[in-house]
Amino acid sequence: MANYSIEQLSNITGFSKLLIRTWENRYKLFKPQRTPTNIRFYDDKTLVKALNVSILKDKGYKISKIATLTSTDIEELVRNVTLDDEIYHVKQLNKVIESALTFNKSLFHQVINDSLNRYDTLYVYKNILLPALNRIGYLWLTNDILPSQEHFLSELIKQKLYSRIDRLIHDDNQDKEVWLLFLPEGEHHEIGLLVASLILNENNKSVIYLGQSVPLKSLDILNDYFTISKIMFFAIAQSSVNRLEKVITYLDETFSGSEIFPIARIQNKSLKEFKNVTVISSIDEFNAILK
Repeated sequence: MANYSIEQLSNITGFSKLLIRTWENRYKLFKPQRTPTNIRFYDDKTLVKALNVSILKDKGYKISKIATLTSTDIEELVRNVTLDDEIYHVKQLNKVIESALTFNKSLFHQVINDSLNRYDTLYVYKNILLPALNRIGYLWLTNDILPSQEHFLSELIKQKLYSRIDRLIHDDNQDKEVWLLFLPEGEHHEIGLLVASLILNENNKSVIYLGQSVPLKSLDILNDYFTISKIMFFAIAQSSVNRLEKVITYLDETFSGSEIFPIARIQNKSLKEFKNVTVISSIDEFNAILK
């Protein structure tokens, strides 16, 4: 079980440290534990309780009332509360985080299935999955959760995306626009690429998905089998950013006439000489291109 400082509790829940301390002193809402050297910390159960409290507070419940309830009562209220769009995705986000912290696979699938039944893939990715990964990533980078918790969540998300993509893939029609998706060598985090693949399949595109860390020279053979319309890859790792112009030059020469969409957090002025290159820096920009 992981331990969290008041700063981590604040960052994950959105409650200020002053507010957390006030609720502790006035209402005994949270009960921090102490290390042998008298340093305060919070456990997984307290973090999950705080996430549930944030949902009830957003719904209009008074803290004085919430503080009289047991953790089980709070969970029951959250489970049954009627949520509008603004609060719904906060509840789902919190439950995804809870599923990672407690290794609860059933909870994860329930939350994501419910969310995808209510919203499209883009909305779920932007408002639930991506924020959850960012918050879990924050805890992981500060050594406040175990790497196994972060990997557990990442793998569950990938499994869910693969499953939904598999349902959409049918016999390729020659009239379909063909997209090539891959991660260059050194890029290993493919959740964003899988989301792009799912959205493309939902939009009736033909997707050639090659996955992570693909050597550039292995792409040439694709010309023997496909006419590639568009190419998308991520350049997030520093090694990919440093080689971005080289990668684009290779793709431009190998797949003449194809549009190239690197997903990166930078705008490289030297790329403007490539008329067929559009740098994408957000999921909204990608969605706009599709439309």
